[in-house]
Amino acid sequence: MKKVLIVLFSVFALFLLVGCNNIDAGDIKVGLIVSAAGANDNGYNQFAIAGLNQAKEEFGITTQVVNTADDVPGSIETLAEEGFNLIFSLEYNFSALITDDGSGKSIAEKYPDTVFVVFNAFANTTTGGAKIHENVIEVLFNVNEGSFLAGALAVLVNENHNLLFTSNNYNFTPTTTARAVGFVGGTQSDGISVFGYGFAQGVNHIASELDVQYSLYETYAAGFGASTENYNMINSYYTAGANFVFAAAGGVSTNMKNAAAANKKLAIDVDANQDASVPGSVLTSVLKNTNVAVYDIIEQYLDETLESGKHVFYDLASGATGITDLSVIEGYISTEAAAQTKWAEIKTRINLLATQISNGTIDVIDAQAGEVLNYSTLTHVTKAN
Repeated sequence: MKKVLIVLFSVFALFLLVGCNNIDAGDIKVGLIVSAAGANDNGYNQFAIAGLNQAKEEFGITTQVVNTADDVPGSIETLAEEGFNLIFSLEYNFSALITDDGSGKSIAEKYPDTVFVVFNAFANTTTGGAKIHENVIEVLFNVNEGSFLAGALAVLVNENHNLLFTSNNYNFTPTTTARAVGFVGGTQSDGISVFGYGFAQGVNHIASELDVQYSLYETYAAGFGASTENYNMINSYYTAGANFVFAAAGGVSTNMKNAAAANKKLAIDVDANQDASVPGSVLTSVLKNTNVAVYDIIEQYLDETLESGKHVFYDLASGATGITDLSVIEGYISTEAAAQTKWAEIKTRINLLATQISNGTIDVIDAQAGEVLNYSTLTHVTKAN
């Protein structure tokens, strides 16, 4: 579906450019509204702000960061009313911008000369593939692909944890007792499901090859801030037998990593490279380099090459998403020759999977494209809660 949509959008967008003639960067105002995780989330928002600041320093544009999730539509409209030329919204809230802000018109309609950029969903696209507003740009990261790799890696490591790690550092549940993983999503949205679906598929892919069954503990209601409740929930996944928990939930990842350390197990983080945040307790991170997207789009706007109604994908092949190089966790792998050999085999296997995803041999479901995971197709994964 994704490839078909890309072709359709390219036809609609070809040679239609947004922006204005003879742009003077000093006259350009760019706003960015962070998501509910906040500006200091060590990932998604913070990296986007870094990209904005880089553009400000290099191009001399005027910028403003709005650190609120209470009234996203109001924040978008305020910036538009104040004459901001380009507005990034990182929150998963699209209705007022695209459909109706309560006045009978959408914000995009009311401010046709403003370019709005939304992340993580085809919010500006009809089910038939048509663009709704020419002044809205969709940015999507194929984190489903990186999440698939993370799921595959979790199983490969789990099946070999006795060989790879010493019992002094870790307390993994033996595979003879349970085979389980966990996923923690902040909310039920395509921008979060894209992580969970890809992860489950990756787990199933390797479990199927090895002909073993895995239990999947998951939630899509953890919120985006660390709390006693979500710590206890994550901890329950570990104590139930999960050796790996993957969180796409902003600040909740702090609780995940702390629970992983307390249980002597492993966590999988998102957005930025968080592997060294709790050294030895993070297997890998699924990367979403939002700074790359923000900087690139600002540069295209200033160059007058930004296509109207365009959507941009950052996939594994682009290098803007994927998983980390595993260098941090590698420091905790046993130095025994057999362990080092197995670790090298696992990394080679992950690299092969990445190649197969990039060349289309493996198709990973993409919630951002409206695709929904049918859990019954996961032949070797069973939902446990």
